[in-house]
Amino acid sequence: MTRLKYGAAVMFGLMLGTATWAAGTDPYDGPQWPDVAFDGQPTPPSDGPRWPNLRLDDVDTNGVNPQPAFVNPQGSFLDPAEVQARIMGLKPRVPAPSHDSDATGSVTKPAAMDANANGNVSARWPSYPPYKTPSAFVYEAGARYWLSSGKMQFGFANQHPFFGAPTSTLDWLGLSANSGEAFGRVDHVPTGFFVKGLAGGGAMFGGKIDDRDFFVFQYKFSDTTSNVNEGWLGYAMIDIGWAYAPVPGMKFGVFAGYHYWAESVTAGGLLCNMASFLGCDFPGQLLIGYGTPVLKYQPTAHAARIGFTSQFPITDKLRMTAEVAGIPFAAVVNKDSHLLRQSFDDLGTAPNVISATRYAYGVEAELLLNYALNPVIEVGGGLRYWGLTSRNKGDVTFGPFFNNADPLMRFDWQRYGLLLYVKGRF
Repeated sequence: MTRLKYGAAVMFGLMLGTATWAAGTDPYDGPQWPDVAFDGQPTPPSDGPRWPNLRLDDVDTNGVNPQPAFVNPQGSFLDPAEVQARIMGLKPRVPAPSHDSDATGSVTKPAAMDANANGNVSARWPSYPPYKTPSAFVYEAGARYWLSSGKMQFGFANQHPFFGAPTSTLDWLGLSANSGEAFGRVDHVPTGFFVKGLAGGGAMFGGKIDDRDFFVFQYKFSDTTSNVNEGWLGYAMIDIGWAYAPVPGMKFGVFAGYHYWAESVTAGGLLCNMASFLGCDFPGQLLIGYGTPVLKYQPTAHAARIGFTSQFPITDKLRMTAEVAGIPFAAVVNKDSHLLRQSFDDLGTAPNVISATRYAYGVEAELLLNYALNPVIEVGGGLRYWGLTSRNKGDVTFGPFFNNADPLMRFDWQRYGLLLYVKGRF
């Protein structure tokens, strides 16, 4: 028990001596951070921790900014306005040096280095061209070749009891033609609306016409054939529509538009297909040589279109497009010229038979295979059909006075064939 008392006394004495030595020893020879009482008056330095006062020589200066924005190189403080200018980077820019060698052959600092607000050289943030917003429009333009065949069939009744209904028919058949066209399309991508159109024309290079006349009970009393010598066709179309793409590469759309279509064809010669009292003595007789024009046919149509279009991918470069349009109504006028009957006592000056109807209707369709050579250029081919018809809706008038009107019983007009095309997309 006595040893414990002596041991405790020795330990207490050592602790008291150590505390007294520590209180009298100050490791810092600089000014101390004063303690401030609640009344605002400084108090004598306490034995608690004090804020150290460091000397610059005792600190590693590698990480310290040797030239802060508020100090001049000479060590004096700057004016507040100049300090703000330097911090905000308003200091005039130091020209960036280049990579060129100087007169001694030494390589200068890289051109990508520039002076910051403190005058220190540092790397600049790379500059990029301004971002260009993608266009809201997609444009297509191209050219097509159309190898086609056509036919036009006409019939009227003169309303005489001794003649048939129809009284006379004209069938233009095998009207082959070469034609070219330009086409284009503009799509507004955000809304899906589009405008497309085409215009083209070409020349006929074949065909014939069969001209037949009938008595009552459709007893045929005349039948002749003439060969097509020349002809042309012209057309134009414009549509406005809306398209929807459920998945990339697939598209469906609807449209409405207008179609202009005109043809002109001239036939020569007169070959008898049967003997008749109109001058044919036997079948096969050539009454008039094929070099002499005898008939000319010039129909023109103005049609309204309402249709549906679609696009289906087959591979990443091959796709199929299809288009079907109905013709709810079309106005058709045909100028029919009987070139050997232009005397005033007969039909008068050509055109001397005029047919007209405002109640034609029909259908138009295209089916194409398209192959992308690259993201811009595309080639393709397919089929096209146009057809108009009218039944018992229209009038036929005859020269030279055109003061009579017989019923137009039949009018059919068709053209169909092979399409080849090339187009660009941008």
